[in-house]
Amino acid sequence: MDGAEWPSQPVSKAMKRLLRRFYTLIDAATAESSKKLANDVFSEQGEFVVNKRRMLGREQIMDWHNKSGGNVVSRQHDVHKIYVCSDSGDDILMIGTLTMRSDEGLVGETSYTARCVVDDASLPKPRVELWQFWLDPTPFLDLGIMRPPIRKLSASGVLDTIGGR
Repeated sequence: MDGAEWPSQPVSKAMKRLLRRFYTLIDAATAESSKKLANDVFSEQGEFVVNKRRMLGREQIMDWHNKSGGNVVSRQHDVHKIYVCSDSGDDILMIGTLTMRSDEGLVGETSYTARCVVDDASLPKPRVELWQFWLDPTPFLDLGIMRPPIRKLSASGVLDTIGGR
């Protein structure tokens, strides 16, 4: 988050802390960090969406890393630019780059867009109501860093990852 270009509209310190905490926990991708993500970052009924994968509520969010990708040993989200999409600052859009490494030393990278909507940006500790990522997993799939679940293959054997591809 240090290199991110922040908008000219002020973003509260609480929102900046929340965004940093989210990315720190999501990049750690351990059972403990997922528990903290669910309990400390998201509201009780928060929604976490990655492309077509939807996790609703803290229980599902706590388990996100167990189903998030094959032999991934590290993730690094680099936020490049942040946009404020509401006057109250409770709706933020970010663009950046995601780099993932496999246990075999393979490294893949893709661009992503993320949207974060919180309950109330003026609170000392706002909570995420919706965090939605859009990214192309093809670089990770091509390198074998991620493996699609079998249920993502259509009856004809075509991989269904984004938008019905």
